[in-house]
Amino acid sequence: MPSDLRPGPDSPPADELASAEACLGVLQQVLHTIASDDMSKQTPCSEYDVSDLTGHLLNSIMVLGGMAGADFSMRENTDSVERQIVGAARPALDAWHRHGMEGEVSLGPGSMPAQVAVSVFSIEFLVHAWDYAVAVGQDFKAPDSLAEYVLGLAQKLIKPHERIAAGFNAPIDVPDSASGLDRLLGFTGRHPVR
Repeated sequence: MPSDLRPGPDSPPADELASAEACLGVLQQVLHTIASDDMSKQTPCSEYDVSDLTGHLLNSIMVLGGMAGADFSMRENTDSVERQIVGAARPALDAWHRHGMEGEVSLGPGSMPAQVAVSVFSIEFLVHAWDYAVAVGQDFKAPDSLAEYVLGLAQKLIKPHERIAAGFNAPIDVPDSASGLDRLLGFTGRHPVR
């Protein structure tokens, strides 16, 4: 694309961090609909209800944000799911904006490329946004260009021999002609048709 042209609203994200921001926006729209009496509703992840999924997502955000030096203020468990998740995601992504995506970051006793760590946000945010939406009976929409981009990230990151350890079921067959979101959901072991 010539450098004097700007991407349009349907363009894919410019990079992994822009994707994470866009996916957080989609997630926040779903989180806004979750009420306190939704916490025990089952998500498409058999091991998680809404409350458990929130704990899982908070843990993921804090681990990923911690890699970039994010400072998290403790939130009350009585806060809404939206306030808890966004209250953790915002400082995590801000830390990554300051850190950048170059080089390696520490992960336990080892390390991983910073760009890979940032990529995980998009998968976590977009796929779990769908999980939440299904659990609470909300319609779910994500731009196809964003879903396609996140599918590409997932295909690079989720290795067949690591699927179960990473919390993903076997892929579900979805037609190649399906939407990017449906193919992402199928790739992550979810049945896209409700």
